[in-house]
Amino acid sequence: MKVLMFPNELDRLLIEHLADLDDGARRLELLQDRVADAIDHVVAVWTDDKNWLQGDETWRDSWDASVAQPNWRNEDGSWLAWFQLDFGVGDDGEWSEEKDYFWMTRLCREGRGQMGFRFAQGEFGKTQWKKYLQKNADRFAGTRFILDDEPSLFLPVKVDRDVLAKCAEEDDFSEALKPIVEALDHIQQLAPRFDEMRQEMLEQQAS
Repeated sequence: MKVLMFPNELDRLLIEHLADLDDGARRLELLQDRVADAIDHVVAVWTDDKNWLQGDETWRDSWDASVAQPNWRNEDGSWLAWFQLDFGVGDDGEWSEEKDYFWMTRLCREGRGQMGFRFAQGEFGKTQWKKYLQKNADRFAGTRFILDDEPSLFLPVKVDRDVLAKCAEEDDFSEALKPIVEALDHIQQLAPRFDEMRQEMLEQQAS
């Protein structure tokens, strides 16, 4: 049976267990670093295996794990389009009263937020791109992508908490991070559809 507590009772318990909570938060921060390293490794292995491009930044250092097709790179080396691991719409990853404290809570969808891969592009203006997405949202019906309120095409990813816990005990996160690999495979499968969208936008600009 669930025991209900008043806020002041919970506050008292938190204060009484400050040392344990502080140590737990510290350990979880270190654990996040290990999971982040594992995410960066998974992305690096996948891009190398699929001959895709990997961004210069890492999830561990800057919350930036990005991939792109080779033909999405401009002549000067800049990226025209890419997929980036990101937080749900309206979430910058920072803590607030309305947001989860740890990004790993979002990754496992154990709190209020979520994570996933977002399609980004630098070729077209935001207003123009927004209108195009809203008009062509049905193009991604039957896929795992959703058109969120940014608006952007977002592919949610959820890592199972219990599998992640078991992997932490075994010090090998490969099994827990399979949803990230599956998401990247889904991205590769649908990449031609994103090429078609970019081409249509280019033709609209030229007309």
